[in-house]
Amino acid sequence: MDATEAARREAERIHGMAVEAGGDPWSPLIFVKQEAARRDLDVYALSPGDSQLKGGRAAFDSQAGIILYEDTGSDFDRAFLVAHELGHVVLEGGVHDAVAEQVEPDRSVEDAPVGIERVLDYGARERREIRMDLFARELLLPRSTARRLHVIDGLSSEDIATRLGAPPAVVQQQLLDALLLPPQEAAKDSTAAPVAALAPDQTQMAAAAHRDSPYQLQAGPGTGKTRTLVRRIESLLSDGVDPTSILVLTFSNKAANELSERLAASNPIATAAMWIGTFHAFGLDVIRRFHDKLGLPPDPRLIDRSEAIELLEDELPRLPLRHYRNLWDPTLDLSDMLHAISRAKDEVLDAAAYRALAQTMADRAGSDAAAAVRAEKCLEVALLFESYERTMAAGHLVDFGDLVARPVRLVESDGEAREALKARHRHVLVDEYQDVNRASVRLLKAIAGDGRNLWVVGDARQSIYRFRGSSATNMARFANDFPGAVVRQLGINYRSVQEVVDVFTAFSRAMAASSGAIPLQLTANRDAMNASPEWRVVGSTEDEISAVAAAIQELHESGTPYSRQALLCASNARLSEIAEGLEARGIPVLHLGSIFERPEIKDLLALLSMLTDPHAVGLVRAATMPAYEMPLQDAMRIIERLRESRAETLDWLLFETQVPDLSAEGRSALARLAALFAGLSPKANPWAILATWVIDGLGLAKALHLAGDSQSRMKGLALWQFLNFCRRQPGGAGIPSVRLLDRIRRLVLLTEDRGLRQLPSVAEGIDAVRLMTIHASKGLEFDVVHIPGMVTSGLPRNNMAPRCVPPDGLIHGSDGMTGLEAAKAGHDEEEECLFFVALSRARDRLFLYASSVQSDGKKRNPSKFMPAIEHLLARPAQPPLSDAPPCPGSSIRIDWEEKPVWTDSQINLFERCPRRFLYTHVLKLGGRRTETAFMKMHNVVSDVFDWLKTTHATTSPSETELFTRFDEAWQAKGATDHGYAEDYRRIGRRLVDVLVESRSSGVRAAVTPISLGWAEGEIVVVPDSVSHGDQGHVRVGRVKTGKPRSNAFDDIEYTILHLAAVQTYGMQAQVEVTYLTSETTEPMTLTARKLETRRNKLQDIVRGARLGEFEAKAEARSCPRCPHFFVCGELPAGALSIGNGDSPFRF
Repeated sequence: MDATEAARREAERIHGMAVEAGGDPWSPLIFVKQEAARRDLDVYALSPGDSQLKGGRAAFDSQAGIILYEDTGSDFDRAFLVAHELGHVVLEGGVHDAVAEQVEPDRSVEDAPVGIERVLDYGARERREIRMDLFARELLLPRSTARRLHVIDGLSSEDIATRLGAPPAVVQQQLLDALLLPPQEAAKDSTAAPVAALAPDQTQMAAAAHRDSPYQLQAGPGTGKTRTLVRRIESLLSDGVDPTSILVLTFSNKAANELSERLAASNPIATAAMWIGTFHAFGLDVIRRFHDKLGLPPDPRLIDRSEAIELLEDELPRLPLRHYRNLWDPTLDLSDMLHAISRAKDEVLDAAAYRALAQTMADRAGSDAAAAVRAEKCLEVALLFESYERTMAAGHLVDFGDLVARPVRLVESDGEAREALKARHRHVLVDEYQDVNRASVRLLKAIAGDGRNLWVVGDARQSIYRFRGSSATNMARFANDFPGAVVRQLGINYRSVQEVVDVFTAFSRAMAASSGAIPLQLTANRDAMNASPEWRVVGSTEDEISAVAAAIQELHESGTPYSRQALLCASNARLSEIAEGLEARGIPVLHLGSIFERPEIKDLLALLSMLTDPHAVGLVRAATMPAYEMPLQDAMRIIERLRESRAETLDWLLFETQVPDLSAEGRSALARLAALFAGLSPKANPWAILATWVIDGLGLAKALHLAGDSQSRMKGLALWQFLNFCRRQPGGAGIPSVRLLDRIRRLVLLTEDRGLRQLPSVAEGIDAVRLMTIHASKGLEFDVVHIPGMVTSGLPRNNMAPRCVPPDGLIHGSDGMTGLEAAKAGHDEEEECLFFVALSRARDRLFLYASSVQSDGKKRNPSKFMPAIEHLLARPAQPPLSDAPPCPGSSIRIDWEEKPVWTDSQINLFERCPRRFLYTHVLKLGGRRTETAFMKMHNVVSDVFDWLKTTHATTSPSETELFTRFDEAWQAKGATDHGYAEDYRRIGRRLVDVLVESRSSGVRAAVTPISLGWAEGEIVVVPDSVSHGDQGHVRVGRVKTGKPRSNAFDDIEYTILHLAAVQTYGMQAQVEVTYLTSETTEPMTLTARKLETRRNKLQDIVRGARLGEFEAKAEARSCPRCPHFFVCGELPAGALSIGNGDSPFRF
């Protein structure tokens, strides 16, 4: 139990005692004043701004024994202020004064780990005040009371809020905590086996006692690193060191919180006076403190990757890019370039330095074409970097990379700032030193001076954050960076049995990260298990899941709880597959996965979209929810009627009686759904809407709480995490719910939602197997660890060079290597470190798994990591397997009254994702995500192209006629209200120029539809152009607005176009594709063997479309861009009837 939970339980205990003593909790101000009186405290109300409040809203005077509070707001507001100060008395003994500058009654117990929230951290003082806020809320409305009022007494959140006189958000947050998080009695760290308190060993004591020179402690897995760090700080305090002079830097908010709590247990006031937090949080503090020297406002706005992309999208049309020119959706290209910029900031390089390195590459490339392309790409990144710097400076903005880079430049160039920081932070301690990047090292060298009071701890073999510039070499360079340094090692492992220690020690010997480190020689403090770690090799990847399930269940039945077992994977994708497979085999798992793609979250997002979508396409998902189930045909009739009537937002609320032929079930469901939306405004706060739905409208919180099984608990945690994310969203123009949905799409596309996969700390109470990536397991330990995927390309993963390779010489210590070589070397070293981390998480038992057969039946080779340790592993000849469940079907029944007709583009969509084909062309849901200025510009070009095909198929328009048409299309569909409208317009006109130029060769012929027939359906192809050349050659053209892909001709649409061209124009027909953005035309090449393979594939596609086989093909880059992202999933029950003339495919 952490300190915050302990504080809340104490508040609940006091509440209960006060009620037993006759206190009336429904009169909150009187209630808390009576509690204060029981403690001989006087309470006085003062006018806002009174000097006795010391600049705050409430204060506690320890000498006088009085609580002062601001006399404003409701009785509940006043009561909350008093209760906040009462918390200082109860939890801290009332021996120190306290001032509450701000309070937040509806605050969450923890911030959502996404966007800027994952970087911003609270200092010890802020954490102390947060704890008091949560104490105060619990004292006024304990979770147990809120739960009883809602679940047993049947009161809604609004009922409770009205009776208590509290803001609805306060009651709703308390109910969400009470109903969706695990019960209090289970909210403990069930992953930890009981361990007796250990006295420090000699190496730990020596490390803590070191003084007067730089010190590096190499702490291998389970050696008591944090315990030694705490003892070091406590020893400084015992020596009389001023706690305000102690700076402790960590690499995660979680680590900072845990460290603060350990220290606060014995030294709460001293801990509050220290600076404990992440490097980034410290950098932000430095920026705020010296903002005037940096030309920034006192509290500059910090932007995340998503916001940075939005800023640069406006700048992109003005930049002469070629390699990274994406004129449809530049999001991912911008993300890749921003990652390269961030990596440069890790090395404290600005745009000018980046350009200089890139230009040197260009100068050295000579006749090496590949090197010249790499240099050109680096120069394009430099161009964007320069634009980014100008934009950030104009807006007085900072990003994550700036949080360390800018303080480094400041302290290296400004002696006054450097000396001020050195004087303030005289003792510097760093946790997880293997994770520092070069910017962090330079910051330490500036503020720690000669390093005589610098103390760091880390393990080079656990350096797993290369993507942010960390490197194990910084551990090896410590003595060079800080001359006179003493380097020592901890030698006792308190975590694992000797059999496990032997395995990860053996692997460490050949690791690249071991170079420069003291050889790992650990003695296990625990007795041996007399059970060797195991390597279980089975057939397919499905067999591997069955083998893991069998092992987990076997251990569970022999006494190891599910919660003390963990499964670690290198990738989130495979982790999700295994999670689904284990659940299907009856194994409870603790795994959120991609939170926005969980069914219970998508249900809410689909409903939320109906608040602003005139066509209410979310109905197709809402119709599967228990209270609103309706037949598929009914849902389609409603959506079709909305589309045909050109409905406005929320018009569907009135459609219960306006849609003919609805079934009674459909009318009833629609009426209940309309009641759920009654009184809601599209402009309302999305969190308030969603929280009200979860608690009251849908009753999800109560239902999941009462169910109590592990799957329901996971759904509850997912809902809590999702709502916690929704609480705080960046401001901006437009409708709040639309902004939220757009932001979710972008976060998923950029994989910036990964932090939301982290479970709230109270989730540890659920008895389920922990599933997590190896990165997420860092710092954790489990009785049993399962590591699947020990095959070639599993672990280590294949090296994927970054799309924006760093310039040669950018990465510190990469002398003699190209940027590409440096990136690969970092990848290979990190993969070794990941495996080392995974192996060393196990306390008692360790199981590794591998599949031996690929999906095509070929042999799969084991991981190259295995030879180093397989002599220490037992290998069962026939590992037990649990029964695999049957695969669920994904087809729906469609009653066709005539043979369907498709277009080639529709069939191409089916190949990419059959489920999207279903939504778009069978159910005709329509809908699309918010259009960017780039998309609007493309719409204009497409409009002009359509006009050319219909009006000037065989002729050429005059220039005046052409651009009159363009201007008309621009006014109707273009980004006319955009700040850079002229830049987008200029690009659009150039694309039209390229289009016209592409039509200039050969003799153009009229374009007519071409039909290809199969028994199951017909495909109609309309080429974009047909032209006749010499010697009977016919060019059949397709136009694309983007750039060519290396595998573009693998798309089925080109096979269809080829078959149509040959059928109509003979074997001399040549398919070619014109790409407007790259201004190139490429002929299609296709071998006879490939043609036969694709012809067979095409027949399978046509058959699948006719039979209703609409499987969803999840793809990380496509799904968040899909118009149907929020509704994709289960379909309403029933068949779909398509009659004569109703075919959605009729050409």
